[in-house]
Amino acid sequence: MTELIATVGGEDYIWNFGEDGRITCNGRPVEVDVRRISTNRVSVVLSGRSFDATVAKVESAYEVRLKGDLFRVEVESAEKRGARTNATPNARVGAEVKAPMPGLVVRLEVSEGETVNAGDGLLILEAMKMENEIRSRVQGTVARILIKEKQTVDKGQLLLVIQ
Repeated sequence: MTELIATVGGEDYIWNFGEDGRITCNGRPVEVDVRRISTNRVSVVLSGRSFDATVAKVESAYEVRLKGDLFRVEVESAEKRGARTNATPNARVGAEVKAPMPGLVVRLEVSEGETVNAGDGLLILEAMKMENEIRSRVQGTVARILIKEKQTVDKGQLLLVIQ
């Protein structure tokens, strides 16, 4: 399995590419197909939705223009990040967990004071009639839970803190 970490706007997205062709992003399965149209243009089909984007390598990152918006994307392997931080990605400690999308908190899977590892489920967030498991990207102890079950949350809202 290959693991890559893409950082967009300070937010990490952990992509796993299985030898069986399965792909996950932050622990959730995704269907993605990327086709090169020209030197710097790609067509992307992500979970049944189609996008055209331009991609340009700028220094150590990529600039991606999608629907008129420009995103800076830094990509590195989990091994490279682990070497750079002198730890493996699963040993990283501490994080604020924010809602990746607006939705309804269906179920909390942890409680304050509980120890979690990278990849452990934290909560179930329902968005667009689909349940999404929000998983920890770090190991640590759940220090604060700022939401309740059946609560509606906004994209980017702080849900819990792991120390």
